[in-house]
Amino acid sequence: MRKPVPLEIDIQSAFKKRLYYTAPRIKVVAIPNAGRRTPWETRQAKKEGLATGFPDLLCLWPGAGVAMIEFKRPGGRTSDNQREWHQRLADMEHRVCVAYSVNQAIDFLRSCGAPIMEQACVKALPSAL
Repeated sequence: MRKPVPLEIDIQSAFKKRLYYTAPRIKVVAIPNAGRRTPWETRQAKKEGLATGFPDLLCLWPGAGVAMIEFKRPGGRTSDNQREWHQRLADMEHRVCVAYSVNQAIDFLRSCGAPIMEQACVKALPSAL
């Protein structure tokens, strides 16, 4: 039997759990752009700064470290709005990636200089997607 493909929210949740153990100095902020809203809620959210297509997570760490991650399930694709935002951010020299797994997101943050411990140093690390 085939293993089910994890949902984006499952990958994102596992990523946050992994960071809790391996990178306590990294603060993660979720950007709730994908939620279902009534027309009134959508208008309100846009007034408040909703930016359709902005990456899912903003990661911050000491020393002015900033990176953004868009999570997709394996085989998932970015939308036109997401690609547009990613290009805008890259043009402003911000670091952004599309990650299809926890390990890919962790590797990206490491490549950005984020303070992440090696897994071998962490006891009782939960399994990741």
